Amino acid sequence: MRKCIFLFSIFFSLHSADAQTAKADSLIRLLGAMKKDTQYVRLLNLISEELSDKIAEKSLEFASQGLELSDQLRFPKGKGMSLNNISWAYYRKGDYSKGFDFALQALHINDSIASLPQLAISYRNVGAIYNSQAKYRESMDYFRKEMHIHQQLNNQLGIGRSLNNISFSAHRGKFKDSALIYAYKALQHNSKLGDKYLIAFCLRTLGDIYMDDGDTDRSIDYFSASVAAARVAKSNFIIETSLYRLGKAYQQKKQWGKSIPYFEEAAKIAEELGAKGEQSTIYKLLSQSYNALGDYKNAYRTQSIHVALNDTLFEERSRARLAQMQVSFETEKKQAEINLLKKEDEIQKAKISDQRLYSILLLIVVGLVLALWLVSWRRNQFKQLVNKQLRQQKEALEQASYQKDKIFSILSHDLRTPISSLSNVLHLVEQQSLSEDAFAKIRAALNKQISSLNTTLDNLLLWSKNQMEGITDISATEVQVYDIAENNRHLLMTAASQKKIAINNDIPLSVRLYADIHHLDIMLRNLLLNAVKFTGEGGEVNIRFSETPDTGTISVADTGIGMTAEQLNKLFKINTHFTTAGTKNEKGAGLGLLLCKEFVEANKGSISVSSEVGIGSVFSVTLPKQKNG
Repeated sequence: MRKCIFLFSIFFSLHSADAQTAKADSLIRLLGAMKKDTQYVRLLNLISEELSDKIAEKSLEFASQGLELSDQLRFPKGKGMSLNNISWAYYRKGDYSKGFDFALQALHINDSIASLPQLAISYRNVGAIYNSQAKYRESMDYFRKEMHIHQQLNNQLGIGRSLNNISFSAHRGKFKDSALIYAYKALQHNSKLGDKYLIAFCLRTLGDIYMDDGDTDRSIDYFSASVAAARVAKSNFIIETSLYRLGKAYQQKKQWGKSIPYFEEAAKIAEELGAKGEQSTIYKLLSQSYNALGDYKNAYRTQSIHVALNDTLFEERSRARLAQMQVSFETEKKQAEINLLKKEDEIQKAKISDQRLYSILLLIVVGLVLALWLVSWRRNQFKQLVNKQLRQQKEALEQASYQKDKIFSILSHDLRTPISSLSNVLHLVEQQSLSEDAFAKIRAALNKQISSLNTTLDNLLLWSKNQMEGITDISATEVQVYDIAENNRHLLMTAASQKKIAINNDIPLSVRLYADIHHLDIMLRNLLLNAVKFTGEGGEVNIRFSETPDTGTISVADTGIGMTAEQLNKLFKINTHFTTAGTKNEKGAGLGLLLCKEFVEANKGSISVSSEVGIGSVFSVTLPKQKNG
């Protein structure tokens, strides 16, 4: 296989790397000699397509010109093309909210005029944005719709691109078998076509699959071949994404120095593309490599860039807007049916107008008799309603006060201390007042504080978001519980080993439950963190499983300090919940159990706890085995 990949790289290097750039330049020169008609619109969109994977901002500029001129010319086919290209440009820039908005507009227009080639592109754009929002099944459905149209049109390039997209979504959705099947189909199909961009894409997907499977050397071969192909295709997007994957692969091999050049080049290209989300990820990875090499100055610099970029991203708002736009689109499709029903209703109203007049007169007579009684009854109802609203407002204000107090408590106590400690140490390092030996002695304590700070911040952000917006992004699927438990067990082994605590995963490999995989991951992590925190040195934490025909129960049992009946009664309540230092004086904000309860209930499950002082505690999460209803 490595020999095959090497031959791919040699083949790509023999072709002109400037072909597509020259093509875009020549097309732009043609614009000056053309009349601004429908052919001018088509040329604008052709230029936009040519630049879409190289310079997203320029691609957006030409597509926007095409949209404006299409409106002036009343040229719906050109408008459909322009909307598709605008959607793709925003997707490449990482602005998924705008990308989804324009994709839906394009889908509506291209469907209404039966423009199959552009309709296929609209399906592709919607599928790509669903993929970016972790809605992988929906993403695969739209890519299959796209491929079906390409098959009708015998568009071999379109089929190759669809196969790439399906394999990519299948990989991200953890459908490993489907991902491998479609990736190799894509590689075979696109190799016959000789399209360098499509080959680079499927090589990158195969690299992703093997890296997730633990075969790092094989993944490096595929990513290197992908970069070589993408350079020939002049696809800055594939170059950038394959480069930073190469950096991650070398990080897995602990070859930190090798990873840095790939990250640096990837970050530069991501900046040119305007992809802030990927820039942020790359700088975070760069900081990890510099830190591992002991280059703390560059580690701090790149981490600062990551934080600054991350602050400008608003993924939660984008996801909320995507859902709103999707509902709007479905509503628009049904509007014709609603209008038809309104017309039928008007005809029916005309037929019974005489009967209504008679009924109205009769109702007036009856109404006069009941008027006094109705006035009295409504006054009483109004008073009851006002009182009820006042009670609800009082409860809401009390709840908001509890939440505000909790957030300020966390900010003033649980976050202030580790941040202050880190700030003092950094100041000493900058002033060169702290020797390497002294820094090494306090580094472990600082790492522990920072780890606790990260956990606290993650829980605080999740909990605050849930309080403001509710848990709306549930994507429940059938998940394998053993893998999630094992991943979290490994994640906490370092903290547990410091206290000589054994964590045992006794969940059978075959166990599956129906839940959101991310929610279940957060639940198990917080329960295990809680168990390790309150278990003394030399103790034990056991992850067990029991089941009924319809449900399964995951239990996290520890041999820790346990809780009193009074403490048990305070659990899972914002107005009475508390936080206690661990057996090694570990800090925590006390939000972990509140998050567990909220996520369990959002996934139609339940959580319970039993505990005995000095013996230990058992936290049990019960979830359905299959989708309910």
